[in-house]
Amino acid sequence: MVGAVTRGEPLSLAHLPVDRVIRLAGLTDEQLAIALDPLPPGAPVVIGYCVDGQGPSQRDVVQDALVALASVALVLYPAWLPDAAVIETSGDFDLRVVRELAHRRAADSVHFGPFLADMAEAALSGHSPDRRIPPDVRAVGLSRIIAESYGRAGVVLLVAPPTSAIGEREQGRIAMALEWLAQHGIGGWLVPDALPLVDRYPTWQVTVPAHLEALRANGSAEPPPVLDYPALAGRPHPGSATEQALERRLARCEWAVGRTWNQEYASHSLAPPIRVDLMWPAERCVVEIDGPEHRGSLNYAADRRRDNGLTLDGFAVLRFTNEEIDDDPLRVLAVIESLLSKKRANEGNLP
Repeated sequence: MVGAVTRGEPLSLAHLPVDRVIRLAGLTDEQLAIALDPLPPGAPVVIGYCVDGQGPSQRDVVQDALVALASVALVLYPAWLPDAAVIETSGDFDLRVVRELAHRRAADSVHFGPFLADMAEAALSGHSPDRRIPPDVRAVGLSRIIAESYGRAGVVLLVAPPTSAIGEREQGRIAMALEWLAQHGIGGWLVPDALPLVDRYPTWQVTVPAHLEALRANGSAEPPPVLDYPALAGRPHPGSATEQALERRLARCEWAVGRTWNQEYASHSLAPPIRVDLMWPAERCVVEIDGPEHRGSLNYAADRRRDNGLTLDGFAVLRFTNEEIDDDPLRVLAVIESLLSKKRANEGNLP
């Protein structure tokens, strides 16, 4: 193999190429995860992805990636087909309506109507998309659906090291699959330790954001999930069963009015934005929900800095782990209600 070259000046994540496969350097995996939450302005949708390379062919690796991307697209529905948001049942009539809405959407856009209609029907019915649609059509279509859901210009897979040790042949198979995906609208960014036996990709140095330079890790972070993707503003994270369960309970509580999920917040124009899990803006209350990724020491330090900044801006911040919410949701609701009640009483701002 021909050794890869290293790019010169470090670049921000918003300036990395999205139409090819590259290797990243300059950030640790944990720094990278923090820097991508929220997605920086101008950056593509970055989807964390682990592959094992155990399939017998490059085609199998591509198919596995497309199935993973389709699962992301399905949970993002109806963000990519907003006219269908009012359809809540999946009877034959509703399925015909949602297919018609998809074809109308495609007629006024770059989407391919049959693929968009198939994805819309699958999202509404809970069935799997039609895998007989050619892989190139699925790849391009999924890239468009996911990018539009977030209002971004592209999609890349952030490829983590495989979950098990694999050899040069398997790594080469993954590399060829990533190259095929890059030719069909889905770029590939390799973290430093991913596919170490493949050396043909250029290394791009990434700038460490200023707000991360002062943070130091004192231990190992949790391993990344097999599939990870950003939250959508205004909704519980579609990949978090805990956030969705909490929202279902909050929806039944009159006192919970005024909440908003996964919004970006910055204390001033020069401050780096943060993503807040759950916020009551009028009462200046924030609830953060900590999954396993928050156990890493760098994440812990970043969380404390976020909390301090929010407190200085007049917010009250509550933190709960996934386990706390799952195991004792009534206590969690009671704590949130108590905080909101005190805030409203002090400010004369009743729901």
